[in-house]
Amino acid sequence: MTGDYMPSSRSNTWLKWLQSLLPLLLLAFIDTGVAQSSSPQFHVLALAETKSIHRPFVEAAKVWLTAEARQNNFSVDYIENTDKIDDAFLARYQLFLQLDYPPYGWTPKAVAALTKYIEEGRGGWIGFHHATLLGEFDGYPMWPWFSRFMGGIRFTDYIPKFATATVVVEDRSHPVMKNVGASFVIENEEWYTYDKSPRPNVHVLAHVDETTYSPDTRTKMGDHPVIWTNEHLKARNVYIFMGHHPELFQNSVFTTIFHNSMLWAAHQ
Repeated sequence: MTGDYMPSSRSNTWLKWLQSLLPLLLLAFIDTGVAQSSSPQFHVLALAETKSIHRPFVEAAKVWLTAEARQNNFSVDYIENTDKIDDAFLARYQLFLQLDYPPYGWTPKAVAALTKYIEEGRGGWIGFHHATLLGEFDGYPMWPWFSRFMGGIRFTDYIPKFATATVVVEDRSHPVMKNVGASFVIENEEWYTYDKSPRPNVHVLAHVDETTYSPDTRTKMGDHPVIWTNEHLKARNVYIFMGHHPELFQNSVFTTIFHNSMLWAAHQ
């Protein structure tokens, strides 16, 4: 198991987590003045990891998505495992969110259905953080197709004590990076490393500048992409490494990228 499953000295207390959600709770219920039609423009399925240290991030995402759905006229359904996933189930949705759910332990029919969904462009996909925990974990083998989907990578390490760092945007013209500056700061993130950079196999939208790690660490890759899209597949897809803690939803750049990614991947 990785540190994602183990309590950390830097973990938020329950009270601090609830306090961090208050602005989002208010946002979800205030009248935005945007009329929502009776028929959503698109439907989102979120496969949400809730039984790990990532639960606070997932719960904050749900609150933020409630507000987003109201403002942008879409619906969101949540599932916590892959038991329901098959071709017919995925056909209901134009966008699949892998909300910190890892790429192992899926049912065989879910593996086949997501593969077809992505390869045939039946809908869009956005994955966060834990979606690149690729390797042999908890007694499960690595999912080779998913590794190729993520650029042919395998998870190797992470920064267990966390680090703040600057992320450098490489393609500001991409719709995912609309209204995002040349760089931005992400605080207290784990920054996974992989056996190699996915760059040769994906279109990198942003990388972390490892020279800005604070505190500094020996856990580095060199070329370290953190947001990318695999253009070799028909589905519009975005992987966003950030996604460990709920405070990300107080970072306007992170929420802008999340918002842009949803509309782009869902062809809106």
